Amino acid sequence: DLRPLHPKYVSSVDSGNLAGHLIALQSACHEMIGRPVIVSQWATGIGDALELAREALHAFEDDRRTQTVTRKQLENALAALAAALATPAVTQAAIASRLSELAALADTLLDITRTFCGERADPACAELLAWAEAARSTIRGHARDFELLLPFASLLGEDDGFAPLLDAVPALAALPDLCEVALEAVSLRRAELAALGESVDRMDALAAAFERSANAARSLERRLTAVAQLASDTFAAMEFGLLFDASRQLLSIGYRVVEGSLDPSCYDLLASEARLTSFVAIAKGDVPARHWFRLGRSLTPVERGSALISWSGSMFEYLMPSLVMRAPRDSLLEHTSQLIVRRQVLYGKELGVPWGVSESAYNTRDFEFTYQYSSFGVPGLGLKRGLSEDAVVAPYATALAAMVDPQAAVRNFVKLAAAGGLGKYGYYEALDYTRTRLAEGESCAVVRAFMAHHQGMTVVAINNTLNNGLMRARFHGVPAVQATELLLQERTPR
Repeated sequence: DLRPLHPKYVSSVDSGNLAGHLIALQSACHEMIGRPVIVSQWATGIGDALELAREALHAFEDDRRTQTVTRKQLENALAALAAALATPAVTQAAIASRLSELAALADTLLDITRTFCGERADPACAELLAWAEAARSTIRGHARDFELLLPFASLLGEDDGFAPLLDAVPALAALPDLCEVALEAVSLRRAELAALGESVDRMDALAAAFERSANAARSLERRLTAVAQLASDTFAAMEFGLLFDASRQLLSIGYRVVEGSLDPSCYDLLASEARLTSFVAIAKGDVPARHWFRLGRSLTPVERGSALISWSGSMFEYLMPSLVMRAPRDSLLEHTSQLIVRRQVLYGKELGVPWGVSESAYNTRDFEFTYQYSSFGVPGLGLKRGLSEDAVVAPYATALAAMVDPQAAVRNFVKLAAAGGLGKYGYYEALDYTRTRLAEGESCAVVRAFMAHHQGMTVVAINNTLNNGLMRARFHGVPAVQATELLLQERTPR
């Protein structure tokens, strides 16, 4: 019912997370207004769904018994859809035609998949059917968006004098004006046809389509602008001074609402998950810049270099801020990120398990069978004692590390999947290798839970990895952030 849980507590790190991602959201909305309504990568998500369907199909053995639909027929249907998807379509008319073709092929694929699965009592059918349905849903989603914003694309003819005006896919912000220009051309053409006594039905249909397009574009732009404004207003309303201990010049862990007081503990290390909070609080002007230099910078030797030491040595502490905040080249933060990922990889090798240690749930449950949660880290990187007593691997830590070393992350994801860490909705919360929490004969206990926070970080981290730090670019595109970037340029002491 949306009532706050007790005890009410305002967390500094989560406030910084919220603020940083609100800034990125604001930038993303403005970016969407200025980019083409259908981006050039529109087909890649469909291709991913097809690849996943093909992987799911590999789980089946072709039993060659008498059945209506064979595995070969399903493979052919997947191949036909993939082939249609592979041919580039960049103009409005070409995309409209391609989406129509893909929709028909996707319907066929889904029909064949349903028949195939209906003839087999196999648990793997659920996975196969889910990805076939996902491919069709994605195609239908694109078709719906295309018909909403560019309904005239399928009506334009090669001999139309105004067709070149709208050949390329326009930006959302430019679409209403382009439609107005096209409407004038349609009006003139209609008058010419009417004077000749010819049918004007097609011109009327085009005029209606251009009007619908302009109205839909204006509506979507208003919605995106409203979301951006809401994100901006929410960030502006946040008061980080509430979380600041002025006597120590540090951020408290949080604010205890019932007592009306700050938590006596503070974030006092630069290698902390609250680094983003410190940065945005300074950028906003709620906290003085000197606070940044009160954060501890103790170094610990890693291989032939030195990395910042954290409290628990977890991947979350070191890399969560990097979801939106840059670590400039050759800076103290970049060197630390590179070294701690290498140390995490080495620690995994030492234990003989996949790497990636961070705070997560582990293989212990309470009386309601809810998994318990704790911070875990790599010995030597954290000040916390007893880090070597647990061996808990969290797959989201690998996703965070992908922003630093994507090749190593891909290899580790393969190992995590082989160890049973991959589920229907992505990688599970954790794999617990701690001996004292394993049943007899067990080498690993999979924590079969999905934490939304960790899944969200995984998606954003992989997005940054594949799209050259896109979320960081959005965060750093805001003037207040740009004015504070100099703090991140700090070099490693010699």
